[in-house]
Amino acid sequence: MRLEIRFRGKKYSFSNLALIVFPLGLIISVPSLLQFVETTEIIWLQELFAKHVVFFLNLFFNLGAYVWYRPIFSCPWFITNPDDVTVYINNGCTGFLAMWIFVAVILFTPHSRNPKTHEDIFWRKAIAIIIAITLIYLYNVFRATIQIYLYSRGFAWSVIHDSNGMLAITITFHIAIFLLCTKYVPEWFLSIFYSGKLIITQFTKKSLAEMVYDIKHRGENEQYKTIRKLFRNEGLDLYLIKIHEIDLHLIQFLKNNKHKYTANAIKDRLFAQQEKISENLLERILFILADAKWVLAENFEQKTYYFYGLLE
Repeated sequence: MRLEIRFRGKKYSFSNLALIVFPLGLIISVPSLLQFVETTEIIWLQELFAKHVVFFLNLFFNLGAYVWYRPIFSCPWFITNPDDVTVYINNGCTGFLAMWIFVAVILFTPHSRNPKTHEDIFWRKAIAIIIAITLIYLYNVFRATIQIYLYSRGFAWSVIHDSNGMLAITITFHIAIFLLCTKYVPEWFLSIFYSGKLIITQFTKKSLAEMVYDIKHRGENEQYKTIRKLFRNEGLDLYLIKIHEIDLHLIQFLKNNKHKYTANAIKDRLFAQQEKISENLLERILFILADAKWVLAENFEQKTYYFYGLLE
């Protein structure tokens, strides 16, 4: 039975592939976006941004600002005013990088395998992307509007633009936008929670099985512990052996049945319904047990037969 988690009365579960693609996609896409932003100026967006900032500067502060296009520069759009306060616009001003990081996170967010929470995921992702891009853009427009106004009134650019306080405000606002998008696409953090719970569940399940096993056999001698180490050293799935007590069942079976058996015969009699316990695994376990003299082995007509002690 696959793991499911509940959130707001709905069930969510995710495939292992989707859980891997999510972080992998971000690891690949985010550095690529950074490289793109550093090497390519989005001129049309800078123009749009500059004109919007000028509009609000004149609307709110009657600053007489205007845009100035100077194609000789890599970032050709400037905002200036009659007092000769001039600021150029680049990709960082527009929030372009933040927009596309948000888009990447939303696009790579895993889809739930539950039909009810999967059916509208594309619509919800589209809404979240529109909200994120719109709010990030508007935030940066109003941020630049206030900064340029304060700069024109004599405030230091290092204070109103480059200070840690301004960085903290920007980070806080972007976190707020992200939380708002979470209303529409909670799968991004649910998938992270799901991954953690899946790992903890598997780890706990394995640990408890081995703990119970070790408690049950606490009084056994050092040779038994040596067998455990031999299984591990040979690369066998010790968890599988312990949870099904394969080695104990093998020894008990051979002890109770005074006959010789191949690994295939034992598989058919003891573990026919358990696909994970293969004939090859049984053969390797029996070989180790025979090598440690816990059971005996005999080769006949290119087959190995196993038995316990002297046969009657």
